[in-house]
Amino acid sequence: MSSNPHSSAPSPRASRKSPLRTRRNRTALAGAALLVALPVLAACSAGTNPEVYDIKPDNGLATAGDMWISNVWVVSDANTGNAEVIGQVANTNPSQSETTQLTSVTVNGQPASVQETGTSTLSPGVTVTGSDVSIPGLRSVQFGQQGQPQLLATDPGVVIGQNAQVVYTFSDGTTATVTAQVQPNSGLWAQYNPNGPSTATALPTTTASGTATPTATASTTATGTSTATASTTAKATSSSTGNTVFSGTPNPSSSS
Repeated sequence: MSSNPHSSAPSPRASRKSPLRTRRNRTALAGAALLVALPVLAACSAGTNPEVYDIKPDNGLATAGDMWISNVWVVSDANTGNAEVIGQVANTNPSQSETTQLTSVTVNGQPASVQETGTSTLSPGVTVTGSDVSIPGLRSVQFGQQGQPQLLATDPGVVIGQNAQVVYTFSDGTTATVTAQVQPNSGLWAQYNPNGPSTATALPTTTASGTATPTATASTTATGTSTATASTTAKATSSSTGNTVFSGTPNPSSSS
């Protein structure tokens, strides 16, 4: 039996963990976790990649100076090829006395005209004059929404399901180019009319009815020494064709 009373106790050096070894273990665990997570992250990345779904995040968003353009879409009629640009154009200038005009909009290079609806509910201070839309600071226009102006382009060559280039030009010389998706005017987009209100034609319906039947009666009686009497009765009836039909039989009679 050993005379050393501490011979069976573990050595403090042997029981103490090395800081370097602990750090290496943690690094190895973190690396393993990252290797496990990479395929999952890659799958998620592929699932939300715009190239996979052909959807671009923040679609239809651009700025030009104080002007903020957002939520821009192009709605097209596949039959006519016409297109309507919808979306918001806002003036972020904090001073309402600072007005900027939207002077032109093009879709794939084709100019879009401004169509003001009869039930316009524009923000205070916003005016539409011809093709110019004046927007004061802290005001906006929701193109395409009910009671708001429309931006209409005649056959700009857009393709449903693809993207179109929409360019906004302002009075301060700035421009903003937006890549907007093209949608059909059906389903969720059926409320939009790329052909404009002027193409909605109501055929007039005229109904005329009536019958005109003028009647004329003439009677002539002549009496002479020979006592001759003549009586003639004639009736005229006007038909709807514009012709006049006479009916009647003269009845002459004489007595000596």
